[in-house]
Amino acid sequence: MILRIPEDLLKKVEEHAVREYPYECCGLLLGRMGGGEAMVLQVLEVGNVYPGDRRAGYLVDPVEYYRAELRAEAEDVEVLGIYHSHPDKPAKPSKKDESEAYRGYLYLIVSVYNHAVKDVKVWRLGSEKVFEPVELIVL
Repeated sequence: MILRIPEDLLKKVEEHAVREYPYECCGLLLGRMGGGEAMVLQVLEVGNVYPGDRRAGYLVDPVEYYRAELRAEAEDVEVLGIYHSHPDKPAKPSKKDESEAYRGYLYLIVSVYNHAVKDVKVWRLGSEKVFEPVELIVL
């Protein structure tokens, strides 16, 4: 699996992650998928409504998610997945991420240390309920 994203959209995601530090940010990736590839055409910032410590968790605002689904349908794209940040942690899925992930969705994770992006990785939940790495190509 490959995820292609324009550089300006990835920059928006990274800026969002840095702006929300030391808390986790979250947003949605919209675009098209086919032939083992996904192409991000839009990124949407959404509110993190996680009821616990937002330094260690995120929850996409369900109202904003619903609006994004409507927007995607109107614009003939789909919600490909979710991006979120990991403040002071690596860009790999946590146990919490694994337990709450949807199979087939792409998860772009931005690692932020001390207000600076350290790494960006993309993952997809496989059939064995285990995250598999996805190749990230920045255009």
